[in-house]
Amino acid sequence: MSTQMRDDEFQRDLMQDFFMDFQEAHQHCENTLIDLEHEPDNNALLNDLFRSVHTIKGNLIYVGLRDLSPLLQSVEDILDAIRQGHLRYDTYLSDVILMAMDTTDKLVVTRMEKNEPPLNELEMNRLCDLISKIAASDESERLDVIRGALQIMAPDTINLSRKPLPQGGEKTLLAQPSGEAILKQYGVTLNDDMIFFSQLSEPLEQRSQYWQGRTARMLQLTLAMNRHAGEPVDPSQMAAAAYMHDIAMAFLPLDILHKSSPLNAEEMSLLRSHTQQAFTLISAMKRWDQASYIVLEHHEREDGKGYPAGLTGQHICPGAKILSIVDAFDARTHERAYSTNMKRPFVRAILEINRCAGTHFDPNWVGVFNEVARSLQQQR
Repeated sequence: MSTQMRDDEFQRDLMQDFFMDFQEAHQHCENTLIDLEHEPDNNALLNDLFRSVHTIKGNLIYVGLRDLSPLLQSVEDILDAIRQGHLRYDTYLSDVILMAMDTTDKLVVTRMEKNEPPLNELEMNRLCDLISKIAASDESERLDVIRGALQIMAPDTINLSRKPLPQGGEKTLLAQPSGEAILKQYGVTLNDDMIFFSQLSEPLEQRSQYWQGRTARMLQLTLAMNRHAGEPVDPSQMAAAAYMHDIAMAFLPLDILHKSSPLNAEEMSLLRSHTQQAFTLISAMKRWDQASYIVLEHHEREDGKGYPAGLTGQHICPGAKILSIVDAFDARTHERAYSTNMKRPFVRAILEINRCAGTHFDPNWVGVFNEVARSLQQQR
């Protein structure tokens, strides 16, 4: 065997070993980031994250990918500022770090597969400058710098301020055909009842700027998950539930729907009553019995800590398990006044859904969600 052939084989083996270690370290960083959100003052977690990022950066340099290392160096700048007490770890910083790690992953994969990188050299330099600037910026300008970095890495992440959304809704993370086209795609007959449900969803979305486009997004993802799993739920019943699950929310006072601070006990009780109220409405229509129970149970949890009845996983109907995942995913990827009022990057929303498998959500349906959501994202 020639020296050149041995060198090529060594380089291939080196890159394969590097990539396996890189994927494992990347996953470890994602998990640590989420753990830090729950324990932002945990120095052991912070130091662990810093070491992991530093190791990945060193490995990139070792295998000849030095030009990708500045992005991780900028992440180290943020982590070092947090460790020194100049910055406090929060969800904004978590999103920047998470997306920087995800962007690094994409850059490594495209380099190994010799494909077009997700960022050109100008964008890469701009991104590194912005992330490094986060650590040096004062509080008044920090959100603008974070917004700039996220717009490069995750263009669908918008509105980091608490400014109201413009009329006409917002961009969606998933390809979004019309409701009628979605029903046709999944073989749902557009009968009188379905037309009625569809028509009811229009004033529901107009009730709050935070709901615009939401029905079609949820309709598409619920029906896609159901089909991917072999349609254990009748598609018409699933569609009716997607249309009607939040219908009673439209009757809540706008000051509750648009409240940016945490809800008090009375307001939370009103909010949670929407499942029972919607169930009462739909169950009066005899042929939609299955849909009514999907609506009633879509805020139940696998561990029994949901509402209204505290059901555990085995007692929750499949349609409700689908709808609960889709509802949570949409809440994380589109602004809600009563939560964080901030869209989160697609990868973050996927990660958070997976972290709740077994507690909030059925693990099997989370697996279905992973495959379907990423497939729909690629069709944007």
